[in-house]
Amino acid sequence: MLKEVYRKFTDIVYVNLLWILVSFLGLFVTVGAATTAMFSVTFQLLKKNEPTNVFSSYVKSFKANFVASTLVWLFLVLAFLPLYMMYNYGLNQDIPWLSVIAIVGFYQLLIFTLYIFPVMAVFKTTSILQLIKNVIIMANTNLWTNIKIIGSLAFVVLLVVMIHESMLLIGIGIYGILVSFHLNIIFKPIYAKLGVLDEEGEIR
Repeated sequence: MLKEVYRKFTDIVYVNLLWILVSFLGLFVTVGAATTAMFSVTFQLLKKNEPTNVFSSYVKSFKANFVASTLVWLFLVLAFLPLYMMYNYGLNQDIPWLSVIAIVGFYQLLIFTLYIFPVMAVFKTTSILQLIKNVIIMANTNLWTNIKIIGSLAFVVLLVVMIHESMLLIGIGIYGILVSFHLNIIFKPIYAKLGVLDEEGEIR
């Protein structure tokens, strides 16, 4: 048991370091693909008694999802900018309703961002429009899960800010495994429809 926990922890640290390396080498343009690849590994790590080849799984997912994940990431970065400008304008010009619209838009974009990369890591689709539609529906019909994954992000941020910057070396991996755990709960009915669960309710 202790050996298994240690192996899982070292895998989490390993995928964390891969995410940092790939993101930095890609000048942060590759954050989207790096995040999708990370989730591909962390979802595998949740499987019971099944060893995961972290490096090969990460590289395989990174290559397979590079174009789509990068385009989504760049779109999200560009989408956050007008919301930030709208919020500041409403605040500075004393137009509260404009700031409220910006906050609502920011929340919608945030939960979309938190869902899209895990979904891309687990489910394959040839239609980007269908993917976006499914993520929007999923992100707006699971409020409790939203709270948990936003809380997971806040937990990691607090680790880095309140304890030490070096916690970033494990924080991203911890975030990945926490989000994968929370999303697995709402993904399981989809897994069942796809017929990928074994007799014990685990993913094959």
